[in-house]
Amino acid sequence: MAYFDASKNWVILLPNDKTHIEKAAGDLARYIGLLVSLDGTQTPKPLPMLDASGSAPDETIPIIILNYEDRDFAHNGFSWRAGPDRVEILGDSGRGLCNGIYSFLGALGLSWPSPNEEKLPPLSVKSPEGFPLAENKTHVSSQALQRYVEKKTLSGELITWAARQRYDTIVFNLSASSSRKLKSLKEYAQAYIINLEAGVELSALLPRRHFLLNSDFFRMEDGKRVKQHYFCPTSPGAISLAAKEAKKLFQAADVNVYHLWLDRESAWCSCPSCRAFTKAEQIRIAVNIAADALSAVKLDAHILYFEKPGEGEKIPLRKNVLRMEELAD
Repeated sequence: MAYFDASKNWVILLPNDKTHIEKAAGDLARYIGLLVSLDGTQTPKPLPMLDASGSAPDETIPIIILNYEDRDFAHNGFSWRAGPDRVEILGDSGRGLCNGIYSFLGALGLSWPSPNEEKLPPLSVKSPEGFPLAENKTHVSSQALQRYVEKKTLSGELITWAARQRYDTIVFNLSASSSRKLKSLKEYAQAYIINLEAGVELSALLPRRHFLLNSDFFRMEDGKRVKQHYFCPTSPGAISLAAKEAKKLFQAADVNVYHLWLDRESAWCSCPSCRAFTKAEQIRIAVNIAADALSAVKLDAHILYFEKPGEGEKIPLRKNVLRMEELAD
């Protein structure tokens, strides 16, 4: 088994372009400093960091080299190797290097069970050779991350946590985020090269406050117009209003991918006009309304939504819609 002796006078060598990896490199410096202080004999002190554009460090100094290829952030692979006096963490891109840093820290036994919570390895695992470099088995599942996103308004702390868990993308609820919050989230995401995508519930395209004066915009159930869930996708007024609301929502977020969510798939309109369409076809009509609104404000963005195989195919989707298939029940 390989070991890492944190007590040595390690120095971190940063890449020439450190714009997007400073947060992760800072974590690396801080946590190794904390490992040194576990026995209580030293005060926690982050490792020194050197710029690769400067003079080369003394060859006798133990060094952790960080570097990455000049590729787009979709390339998120990484590799690392550790010797007695030299550690190399390499990324396919800046995003990949961030993943590599947190993979290395995870191999040392560090974990982040939840936002604002960190766990260091117990001192008992340390041997005379140092801390064992074991397989990182503390990765939080996507379901756990989703639960935190659903329970709380997305925050900078949550983005930091997701980065440490090596997630590359977070989908946030656009309807629940103010423009001020979105700007803050964007800054946090850029610091960790986390990609942000926006999720919008289809029912959010027609605000419920319009029901009192325009009940015909809303879906019919058992012969009555109802306020809950979605809208009537064949109502000219509903189509016009949904398009306007969609434009407002899409303009509020500077992202390129928008997810359309169904809050209750079985609740669609049964008015005389809509009866000619299946539920899946009605969903596609609503998705196309949103897609037309998106193309009017952002030419390079697209919509993603899920449906079961073979559903809604009589209604063609707009070119800026990516359809994902769900498994049939």
